Amino acid sequence: PRNAMTDKTPFLDPRPPPPPGWRLWVEALFPVLTWVTRYRRHMLQGDIVGGLTLGLVLVNQSFAHAFLAKVPVIHGPYSCLIPPVAYFLFGTCMHGSMGTGALVALLTGEAVESIADPEERGDTAALLSVMTGVVLILMGLCRLGFLVRFFSRVSLSGFITGSALVTGLSQMKNLTGGPVPTTKTMRTFHWGGLVTEHRAVTVGTSLAMLGLLVVMKMAKKRPGSSGVVRLAAQVKELLVVILGLLVVMSLPERYQIPYLGAVSSGIPQFKVPPGLLDQGTWARLLPTAASIAACVFISSFATSKAYAVKAGYTVSTTNEFVALGVANFGGGFLGAFPTQIALCRTAIGFEAGIHSPLGSNLLPMVVVALVVQFATRAFYYVPKCSLACIIVVGCAGSCDWHTLAVLYRTPKSWRQRRSVVLWLISCWGTVFFGVFSGLILAAVISLVMLIRDAAQPRMYELGKLPRFYDDDPYASESWVPRQLYSAATPEPGVIVVRLEGDLNFANSERFTDTVERLVCQNPNTTGVVFDACCCPTMDMTAVLQVEDLVRGLRSSGVRFVFANVLERPRDRLEKILHPEQPSLTISVDAAVTFALTGTTPSPLQAVPEQEALTPSLRRRRPTSLGHRHAARLPVQEGETIWGGSSPSIHSGTPLDGTPGGRAEGDRRYRSASGGDNSPVSLRGGVSRDKGEVVVTA
Repeated sequence: PRNAMTDKTPFLDPRPPPPPGWRLWVEALFPVLTWVTRYRRHMLQGDIVGGLTLGLVLVNQSFAHAFLAKVPVIHGPYSCLIPPVAYFLFGTCMHGSMGTGALVALLTGEAVESIADPEERGDTAALLSVMTGVVLILMGLCRLGFLVRFFSRVSLSGFITGSALVTGLSQMKNLTGGPVPTTKTMRTFHWGGLVTEHRAVTVGTSLAMLGLLVVMKMAKKRPGSSGVVRLAAQVKELLVVILGLLVVMSLPERYQIPYLGAVSSGIPQFKVPPGLLDQGTWARLLPTAASIAACVFISSFATSKAYAVKAGYTVSTTNEFVALGVANFGGGFLGAFPTQIALCRTAIGFEAGIHSPLGSNLLPMVVVALVVQFATRAFYYVPKCSLACIIVVGCAGSCDWHTLAVLYRTPKSWRQRRSVVLWLISCWGTVFFGVFSGLILAAVISLVMLIRDAAQPRMYELGKLPRFYDDDPYASESWVPRQLYSAATPEPGVIVVRLEGDLNFANSERFTDTVERLVCQNPNTTGVVFDACCCPTMDMTAVLQVEDLVRGLRSSGVRFVFANVLERPRDRLEKILHPEQPSLTISVDAAVTFALTGTTPSPLQAVPEQEALTPSLRRRRPTSLGHRHAARLPVQEGETIWGGSSPSIHSGTPLDGTPGGRAEGDRRYRSASGGDNSPVSLRGGVSRDKGEVVVTA
């Protein structure tokens, strides 16, 4: 079947201009209308094959996730009836598989585990689904998606890994066929029942199933695998369930391992969850529903966006909010617990050649509905350990150890590895204090670090690189942080500082204190230069704080000069401070000259960033700063300079009469007057300054 990765289907192409009027509003509300008209017959085969495969996987995963949610197992398939249809109509991801998910099921299980009656737990989980849907819809309509972005990538990675560990540990009872000791039950646990015949058989069966799942997962990724192996790997969950069913039916009664037993059959009836209109119930469950809604959107949108990028189309944040909200809201009335877009199923569908929500959501829902209506009796003897193995292997794939490894390798010292500490706090906080506490901890850590970075942006004292500097082949500035470049030397009598970040009410006092401390440490200071090239904004508090600093330094005979001020803070500074310097956009070199002498050089001389610091014409790799590289060559009157493929240059006017003194090819430049002090060309070519030729390459 064709794959959306290699076959650009028509509805993945950029949209034509939308029609005016009510049709635009309808297409924005129902994204299905934007792709169904461009659906082609050749896509049907991939959608059918992938849809049937996803349906079989979804049935088995839904039973397993019902265990995590602490609800009757039939509520797992119930959760895969309305949500896929809702996402089919309102979703914008062509490959996202809507249904049950391990993380959301685990959150639901923690919320309802204190309820003794299983039916009441199922009703409470359905009510949580409705409330989660309401929260998601309101966030989408109010465009509050930016709120979930307060979860940093590091803390969220630690939380997901910790949740996966908690999920895997919660299945130890089903993997071993009985209760296991915990920190709370260590003293009262009956250790004699830990080793029995049926538990030994259960453990052996679980290990065999785990090994089978791992082997098939590795075979799926191995290049050159046959089509049969890849197909078996895609439906490995179904194969494990069938294997467990055969094991249970073949074992004698004395070695019998726990199995599901009777499972309700038939499509559920429409039912309003108890407590839907009760104000006290909403007040009690709303914080939990908000946490689940945040997890649903974060995990689902990340998956949708990743596969949309792979296939070459875009997803809408607002539409995703509404689609996820409607899916959870409608599912609650059929007994569903909160649902999400699952990463593992989305990957299976993408590899199976699915092109549209017809294969990723509608056909899997049909398969689940047929199983619920006619085939639930076939799951009577399915062992619980097989469903636990499916969950454990899925959780193992969710552990984000790669991010931890990258965080550990990137810095040079432990002092710079604060992200590793944050990851560990989020991960182990989730393991030891619970999933909800871990989610709150991840959010708090993200906010604290955001506030800390805003209150303490990096501030450097700058120094000037020597005329020949070859320690760093990528250096493209003449003024660089002294903390990072050992060869950088300060200008005598002038302190040059740079702030990397916004200057606002939270950090302006720290900025002024740092400048005052540097001035006190250098008694011979006559000027302070503030390089504002990395300071995009300044609020009024910061401007007033800087005004007080300027006045204080001026009374002490120290001149405060701005350099490279960007457009947004420039207006405020000019209106409030009325600086002495003629321009706030002069370069650092010009600002240093003004701090020392009170005058600025000519405009063309005030662009030192465009001049390199090496005495050769060799090319260097450009940095992210985007500055040109130059060479300043001392020449005598009438002297000719050339070197291989580099531009051949005389100081002065080109022989071919090219205006501006551009250096191209092998042109020759003859010195007109070595003593002329005024530059004769713009940057990007050749200029003459005090008997020197400046060539920018």
